[in-house]
Amino acid sequence: MSSERSSLADVSTSALERLRAAIASGKLDTPITRTSLVAFGVRHQLDALTAALSGHSRLACLAIVDVTLSERAKHTRPAPELVWTGPEGHGATARDTAVVLRGLFESARDHVILGGYSFTHAKSVLAPLHATMEAHGVRATFFVDIKQPRIATVPPERHAEEALAAFLEENWPFGPPYPDLYYDKRAIVPPPPYSILHAKCVVVDAERAFVSSANFTMQGQERNIEVGVLLADPAFARHLAQQWISLVQAGLVLRQEKQGRPV
Repeated sequence: MSSERSSLADVSTSALERLRAAIASGKLDTPITRTSLVAFGVRHQLDALTAALSGHSRLACLAIVDVTLSERAKHTRPAPELVWTGPEGHGATARDTAVVLRGLFESARDHVILGGYSFTHAKSVLAPLHATMEAHGVRATFFVDIKQPRIATVPPERHAEEALAAFLEENWPFGPPYPDLYYDKRAIVPPPPYSILHAKCVVVDAERAFVSSANFTMQGQERNIEVGVLLADPAFARHLAQQWISLVQAGLVLRQEKQGRPV
């Protein structure tokens, strides 16, 4: 029997997952034999499966299949990419923060979720996103930080509306379409407790995620020393997107009521 025929590398992932479920549930008894595999409905790669699994206990078979699936997932999952702002030494291979962010905005075709702390003079940073929204009907949802009032001088909701109107005036002069703006509801009343929305991340189409130390400012995008990671991993992107959406669903963040209009 050749080593090629005996390798689990040639057994499809779906077949291994089905086999694992059968072993775990007891539908396929151990020790596994060629006859039991055929009776279970396996017709392909019998030599590889019997060579790898026959004679082993149920737990050993599960471990063998789990290791194979785990290694396969590791090698098929896109590798994270290092993203960097600032000076670099010889041999550096990181991607540029501003270039990565622009590429993410320009490639969006459905929905961009953005969490950010500082957006000082962010017009040029956000302009590619507005252009994509206008050209392709992309939706954008922003979770932004608003500064807590030190004393209660206006109704809490009015404080939020004024802060978000100022945000749009400074950073979104393009007009419609506008992003939906959300803020931490704890930030509309004086502390304690103190509340800062300090995250800096982007999720594009629930397929790609960018997490960085860089703010959405020219300083953060081009001059500071900042580090981030770009993940073309839909599972992680969906997880990060849902983490933000769960705040909306739980009422922990509130939406700007007067979208795109000064208060």
